Amino acid sequence: MKKIIFSVALLSAGITLTSCSEDLLEIEQKATNSTDSFYKTDADAKSAVTAMYATFAEEISGNEGIWNAYIMGLNYASDDVFPAGGDIADHSGFRECGEFRYDTSFGPVSALYNHIYKSIYSANLVINYFGGDKADSQVKKEAVAQARVMRAWAHMLAAQVYYQPPIVDHLIVDDKPTNAESQKAIFDFCIKECEEAMSDIPERNGQSDQEGAWYATKGFAQFVAGKSALFAGDNAKAASLLKPLVESSNYALVPGDRFRDLFHVEGDGCEEKIFEINFSANSAASTGAGWAYGNKRGRWMVANVLNWRGDDIVGGGKNPQICSTGGWGGGSINHEFAHKMLANDGDSYRRKATFLTSDEFFYDATLCPWKNDVEAGGTLSTRAEKEFDPNRGIKKDAGSFSRSDVMEVKMMMHPNDCDPNKVAGDNCNNTNLCLARLGEAYLLYAEACLASGNTAEALKYVNKIQQRAGSKTISSSVNLQTIQDEKQYELWFEGCRWFDIVRWGIAKQCWDKVLDNVPYQFDEYWTSGGTKPHKLVYEVRHPYKEANITLSFTEGKNEYWPIPQTVIEVNDQMHQVRGWANN
Repeated sequence: MKKIIFSVALLSAGITLTSCSEDLLEIEQKATNSTDSFYKTDADAKSAVTAMYATFAEEISGNEGIWNAYIMGLNYASDDVFPAGGDIADHSGFRECGEFRYDTSFGPVSALYNHIYKSIYSANLVINYFGGDKADSQVKKEAVAQARVMRAWAHMLAAQVYYQPPIVDHLIVDDKPTNAESQKAIFDFCIKECEEAMSDIPERNGQSDQEGAWYATKGFAQFVAGKSALFAGDNAKAASLLKPLVESSNYALVPGDRFRDLFHVEGDGCEEKIFEINFSANSAASTGAGWAYGNKRGRWMVANVLNWRGDDIVGGGKNPQICSTGGWGGGSINHEFAHKMLANDGDSYRRKATFLTSDEFFYDATLCPWKNDVEAGGTLSTRAEKEFDPNRGIKKDAGSFSRSDVMEVKMMMHPNDCDPNKVAGDNCNNTNLCLARLGEAYLLYAEACLASGNTAEALKYVNKIQQRAGSKTISSSVNLQTIQDEKQYELWFEGCRWFDIVRWGIAKQCWDKVLDNVPYQFDEYWTSGGTKPHKLVYEVRHPYKEANITLSFTEGKNEYWPIPQTVIEVNDQMHQVRGWANN
């Protein structure tokens, strides 16, 4: 029987949802193309690599109902993020990531694993049918090179999330994937893939080349290879791979006054972006209601999860005009980290783009206008008028769960981020999903330089980050703690912290400080019956202990997620490792 081309989406769904006798597959196909006749021309290669990017977009940027496995899974497993929501029972579909109450059958564990390996499959299709002797044109060589870099990125992610996941470097036919020999073996594979792709992969065409941030370029290959080398423990190699990237004229840090734009539509494809998943609202791509398309590509309802909790805000979630739509208050910033960043950064561009202080939240109409402010079409203009305004503030008698005296804004959806065509409504984020930017590359390079003995170069790039941020703290010397702190300030909620604290060997001590130390937020105006001005305050409680739930981080186990139980059950060549092997 000839091999038949199937839709990647349908194939993935079939793998996930069905099982049947192989005899039932022996059916003659009508009006289809065999792979022998389909994968031939340069146009076919372009079509295949376009389909690969579409698969990455849907698998990595897409949603699981109200949440996204990549965004929530990676960031909720960080010690400086609270799942928040309404209470300890709210958002139960993913909050366990940061509470270590999950097991081998936990939904996000399986979801992200499936997304990663479906993405790898889409890259392997391109490599299989256009690689090797079949790469007889530059177009085909470039297509294969891009696929190899995207495959490397997906394997790098797999090795950061799971322990000894399989290396799948070909289309699986009759064989079965097996656990990788080691984490280092996976990262070494990623390095090799990127290095071998660099001679054929295109470069970004200057800092104004927006589209150069939307496909795999030489810069992205250098980023993936350098980051993989750092995680493999080869610091000198990491520095050598990242050096041409940080020195490239194709990229630049955006100025400090545009730092905020990096996380909103205004920054899509800007000079700092190395690779991001490009969102394009297209009603024709939806099979029926517009929300279906938003669910697949636009992080539909992730906006609701990450926006401020409308139920707790007087006048609803859209009263402060900075918030695009009513939200559920997820992704709250850890209060201890916020205070540490405030002390370090002061009134920096970076800090204000990450979270607002109580004063800024209530009274700075430039940063956060309320409906009654003149700037938002209201009548209040003075601080005194705003201090006792009954139409603003946080009003929840029991306290706003997992919130303190600051309000995060970095990943909250702002009005301009809404889908302009309203394909999926006001809760579909039109901002591209960034997977690599120069700010992170600078800090990866600085760490690699420091670890390999080039302290002067490390300090140079740490200072570049601090100066762009507008931080009040500019280092005169550098050590690992300096870099650890700067990475946390610069990259909060960008999917890096969990992997870093594991790699640095400090995950348990970081998590032991925060588990079940939950802030509850109050507004003094409302708690005083209107006799005090609006001001955010909080108290730390221990709701899990009160509910007889014990939260703990287990060393040798919780540094990584388990291989999904569904994978173990269908593949006798795969097994659990580390602490999960005893479950």
